[in-house]
Amino acid sequence: MRGFVLLSLLAVLAAGCDITKMAANGTSGLFQRAAPAFEQHWDYELAGDALPSNIIQMEGLLRVVPDNEIIVMNAVRLYTAYAYGWIEDRVEELQLAGDYAAADAQMRRARYMYLRSRDLAKHYIGLEHEGFEEAYEAGLDRFRQYLQEEFDDPEDAEGLLWVGYAWGSYINASKDDMVAVADLPFAEACVQRSVDLDPTFFNGAGTTFLAVVATEAPGADLDRAQALWERALELTERRNLLVLVNMARTYAVRRQDRELYRSLLVEALEAGDINPEQRLTNMIAKRRAARYLRQIDEKFPR
Repeated sequence: MRGFVLLSLLAVLAAGCDITKMAANGTSGLFQRAAPAFEQHWDYELAGDALPSNIIQMEGLLRVVPDNEIIVMNAVRLYTAYAYGWIEDRVEELQLAGDYAAADAQMRRARYMYLRSRDLAKHYIGLEHEGFEEAYEAGLDRFRQYLQEEFDDPEDAEGLLWVGYAWGSYINASKDDMVAVADLPFAEACVQRSVDLDPTFFNGAGTTFLAVVATEAPGADLDRAQALWERALELTERRNLLVLVNMARTYAVRRQDRELYRSLLVEALEAGDINPEQRLTNMIAKRRAARYLRQIDEKFPR
């Protein structure tokens, strides 16, 4: 009798565990349908205040259903969005105020978030594709070959973009770490393969990433970089204002073209609500455009 009771109790507990997983998996569909509302939000501060609790919520769900693709990808995008759109924004403001110690502390936070995002994106890829880490360990040539052989569906563009984007963002936030910087070609290879599969994915973010990398590379071929920027502008129809702002911040400065710098930033600032589907992203771009325009004399001393 006691054995029967014990077995019954174990069955209830197991069922409870299954119910929890079912609930978590069911919730993921709701998150997927609701996600566009965040990108379309109109209040930068409110969205930023909400992100930490959303991140913690995703981490909790990942404890229950670590292999749910929707939840994993939501966590990837939330970490990256918060690190770039809010923490790095704070870093720039602190640097302008001369509080470099506080800026460094915030940048460390951004690095950890990008690293977590990268690792989650790798996990996302690993749910359907084997051999990612082995190919990485085999070196860049083998890694590029692996990406060509293993990823041939336009749907693969999502995972590749986000692992490369988060990886590259981590590297950009870790420029004094030569071990991290040495991995940039691997991040670039992931994004390049994503662009090969679907250049339009996520508002042309992959092409913008490649344009930034090409512009900032030592001994950069600025004509090649220019072609990438023009392609990014074409893909986004100039409605993704981050393309304009990042082109000003990197390419125009590298060219030392003051007028291009000014015109790109003014265009971003004067643009109305030209793309409601990415309203929040464009608000982030406008914040940076205003800041960078105030720095024009520092970037282009007369």
